[in-house]
Amino acid sequence: MNPLIGLIQAASPTPATVPGAGIFSSPFLLSLMVWTPVIVAIAIAVMPNPRGRYDTLIKQIAFFTNLGLAFILFIAYNQFQNFLPTAQYEEKLPWLPSIGVTYHLGLDGTGMVMLVLSTLIGIASVLASVGIHERVRSYFCLLLLTQSAITGAIVARDMFVLILFWTAATIPIALLVLGWGGPRRVAATWRLVGYWGLGTAALVAGTMILYSFTGGKTFDMDTLLKGTLSSRIQLTVGIVMLVAAATRLPLFPFHGWIRDVTAEAPVGVAVIVIGAASRLGGYLLIRTLVAAEPAAAHLLSPLVAALAALTVGYAALAALRSADLRHAAAYLALIPGGITALGVAGVTPLAIAGCVLSLFTGGLAAALIVGVSATLSERAQTRSLSVLGGLAPRMQNLTWLMVIAGFGLLGIPMLATFNAELMTFFGSFKSQPIGAFAVAAGLAVAAVAVATLLYRVLFRQPNPDAPGVSDSALSETWYLGLLAGALLWVGLFPSGPKIPGTEVPLFDPGLVNQMSAGLADMASPYSGPTP
Repeated sequence: MNPLIGLIQAASPTPATVPGAGIFSSPFLLSLMVWTPVIVAIAIAVMPNPRGRYDTLIKQIAFFTNLGLAFILFIAYNQFQNFLPTAQYEEKLPWLPSIGVTYHLGLDGTGMVMLVLSTLIGIASVLASVGIHERVRSYFCLLLLTQSAITGAIVARDMFVLILFWTAATIPIALLVLGWGGPRRVAATWRLVGYWGLGTAALVAGTMILYSFTGGKTFDMDTLLKGTLSSRIQLTVGIVMLVAAATRLPLFPFHGWIRDVTAEAPVGVAVIVIGAASRLGGYLLIRTLVAAEPAAAHLLSPLVAALAALTVGYAALAALRSADLRHAAAYLALIPGGITALGVAGVTPLAIAGCVLSLFTGGLAAALIVGVSATLSERAQTRSLSVLGGLAPRMQNLTWLMVIAGFGLLGIPMLATFNAELMTFFGSFKSQPIGAFAVAAGLAVAAVAVATLLYRVLFRQPNPDAPGVSDSALSETWYLGLLAGALLWVGLFPSGPKIPGTEVPLFDPGLVNQMSAGLADMASPYSGPTP
């Protein structure tokens, strides 16, 4: 964490040695990350599969596709230059020149954090979907298309392209919930489409306002989000973008889709929705409010802090009252979004750094609690908290993973969420003390909710009338272990492991170092006194 804080405070950050820099360079790296899942999905769609004979092969293709993308990202991550303020791995081609649209992709430190998250979640979602046995071809085609849309939204540097990918993610997710979800899948799908449709409309409106007031010549973010606008226009755009982000993250009161979608969707779909797709809301706030509209960010910070406090408090109380394990997990998964919103409200360099890191840590923690709860309810053959009880001796793997999930939500030391919450709270207490204390109070209630849930499910007296239980299968242990392991790794080595006695990193230069690219410039309008 110290290297990150030092980088934020430094006026001119010094170049850092990056292992592997220069050994891998491709002008199409980001396009490869975006479009490979689409190509593989098309290949799966047209390959013969008589009577499901090749279902296992389709699952393997999806898994190794994600593994290959993870390998490419690992090399690119290690050569990423964390001292450069500009976007890296840029691709820029004219697309619709008559209205100023370019196929512009690029990656800064914040985008790298999101790309690492979405890649990990992509692998986890495929492993979590091994148990799918109906219409396997269609399922994995849609899952790969979802991953492509999420990656595209992360790397887009043109607002028109961002809107396309942002919207495209809704379609395969809705079809996955509708086609493979539980009894309430129809209601869950319509809720998802309704809330996310509202967010898309708000994003389009905000983009068109920016497009109009910056001359109507280009949708490129380098122009659209860095234009000089009046405080009134900034405030208007900021409010609209806040609505767009709040429907996706989600924040109270735009959270109405999350319970039914995460509770009714298949496990793999729930993991990718809550772990990666929903984090795009926080990413949008950072891109369009914090980095582009400093006057609006200052004016809206009390409102954003209030939304953060309401989200965390509501999530904790709703989880306490829930009688369904997957519903309780869905409510608890709201908490990381509240932490991200508090970082946005803090409008200080340290709070913004915590906000960026919380995109990664919050996505992992939310995916872990939703995933482990869904897997546990399937293995226990019930979701009812009145039936579940005393499962710890019989489900040892899931017990450890559920404990880590609960601790991850609360930001316990040694987990990555601790670093993110520490920076967020310390950065926010001075500028938004009421909001920060309210969020902290909500976390205290959330701790009670997590402790109550763990006790009821794992440690109280077993229910003799409960169905038989079994521990997680190998694929389930692997996908949950991947999420828990990433939380532990970044918590223990936020700046990467070093060669003993030196500051030279080994194979991992550290997520908080890599996310620093462009962060100092983003935070510079907030380093002085608040207007």
